[in-house]
Amino acid sequence: MFHVKHLRWLPGALFWALGTFACGSPSDVLFDEPPFTPVEVEPGVFRVTFGSGPAVARGFLPDGRLLFRAYDLPPLDRDWLLVSVPPGPGRIREEAAVYRNALLDDLGHLVATDERRLLVVWRAPVPGQHGCPDSSMTAVGFPGPAPRTPTPIDISILALSETDGTPLAAIPTRFVATGLVEGAGTLQQRVRVHPVAREVDRTGGNAFGPVLLPGGSEMIYSDGERLWRVAPADTLAAPQLLGLGAYPALSPDGQILVYARPVGLDSVVRTFSVPIGIDFCTEEHVEVSAAGWEVVSRDLGSGVEEVIANGLDPAFDPLGGRVVVRADQLQWVDLGTGTVSPIPGTTGAFGPSVSPDGEVLVFSKLDGPTNSDVYFIRIAR
Repeated sequence: MFHVKHLRWLPGALFWALGTFACGSPSDVLFDEPPFTPVEVEPGVFRVTFGSGPAVARGFLPDGRLLFRAYDLPPLDRDWLLVSVPPGPGRIREEAAVYRNALLDDLGHLVATDERRLLVVWRAPVPGQHGCPDSSMTAVGFPGPAPRTPTPIDISILALSETDGTPLAAIPTRFVATGLVEGAGTLQQRVRVHPVAREVDRTGGNAFGPVLLPGGSEMIYSDGERLWRVAPADTLAAPQLLGLGAYPALSPDGQILVYARPVGLDSVVRTFSVPIGIDFCTEEHVEVSAAGWEVVSRDLGSGVEEVIANGLDPAFDPLGGRVVVRADQLQWVDLGTGTVSPIPGTTGAFGPSVSPDGEVLVFSKLDGPTNSDVYFIRIAR
């Protein structure tokens, strides 16, 4: 059983103090902490903070531990860590810590089952890797800095070993290029930006997955615009296109895939001019947007699909035939009847997930322009 009152949390200052020691440790167990009591911000809604930086829920591991992403403060010069807390008394752990010295980028999501451990990492590309070589751009026709435009996002999916110290070179890795770059020489670049780029940049949400099919030999992931099915261990195999979609989720029996599909795709073109010596590099961003999103249920055996709700970010309830979907607030959608039931206290929530015992709903909310915290609600049955 998952007890919110038993959660243990790490204050940011102590985490910062222990960070240097943790970097050199071969173990992914960082520390033991006294109990931390979440704050009940609304009746039945609990908030947990992690120092002064943002935290984003990443769901649950099979043993019931909550997995979340927490900000690591300077001067360690790390970005995000994947940390889990137990369902009862025990240790807070940093997951995949053995790889932290090599993976300095945005640690996004960990999929752990009895068969496989997959880590998906997403990041903004290095300046010059996509488009013009200078990240400081001035828009053509605009004085001063250019209007804020999302960048492409690079995704890597790593099949982690359970053995501490495994060299990164020995880990099967699948790179997913989500930014389509076309160029006619080094001074002209065209970059396509997928429709969830702004959402990912704003919330740090996971629009990409992956989800593992039963047995762990295949997975389904999104590149931010399209869904793909592929064998994670075979990095040379071409993925199978399933269609438009993002935010994939899989039913507990592995038979039903739910995902968010963009509706009313459109695009906006923004052009930037970047000085390079005495010349300029012209970069054209094609930003793809959606007028809305609908959540689709697909039977993986028959291929039959059904639109079940408007919204995105679906997640399954392991104890019943329903999913939680993000709209203006979270809502339950019954797969059998189509009944939609809003969940109080979840306005502005994203990244929902249900504990393996079906008793707790976890989600994240922005508490300001850039800060976010993790919240919990007991599920009434």
